[in-house]
Amino acid sequence: MGIGQESYRIFIDPSSRITVDGSTNVNRFTFRYTEQITIDKPVKVDRIDRKLKLKGGVIDLKVSAFDSGNGLMNKDFRKMLKEEENPFIQVELASINPTWKTSELWLDGKVEILITLNSIARKYVVPCKIENPGSLLIYGKQTLQLADFNLEAPTRMMGMVKVNEQVEFDFALRFATDK
Repeated sequence: MGIGQESYRIFIDPSSRITVDGSTNVNRFTFRYTEQITIDKPVKVDRIDRKLKLKGGVIDLKVSAFDSGNGLMNKDFRKMLKEEENPFIQVELASINPTWKTSELWLDGKVEILITLNSIARKYVVPCKIENPGSLLIYGKQTLQLADFNLEAPTRMMGMVKVNEQVEFDFALRFATDK
């Protein structure tokens, strides 16, 4: 396989969802992303051997758009994520490594994403699949350690209620292109 290069717009279907799930020593919580998820620039795709490298596949998630349904928890979440200095969680689609069925056909594979939080980027590899012709679904549940992003878990009630050090970044992103 040779090198091929294309650039096109990627659209994120409104059915896409992102949540951050976690727990304290007392209960569990879920923050849902409440705004439309978008990619604002065309994405450049380079096919190098059997891998698709993406440039510009950046999703900026507003920290303020995550909602737990509890105002106090929302305030603690935003404070923990240092929203004033870092108003966005950035998710970048870096590459797709398809499981090729033939030279041009693939139905699933792995996608490499970079999550940037508190100005620290971490790379993760998660599953993806193609649904319907031309629709790509990237889904997964990635455990994030707060300490990896230089974040400190909040406490309440003089330390009696403490958020656990790891949260789950749970997502199902459905994409289509103008190609």
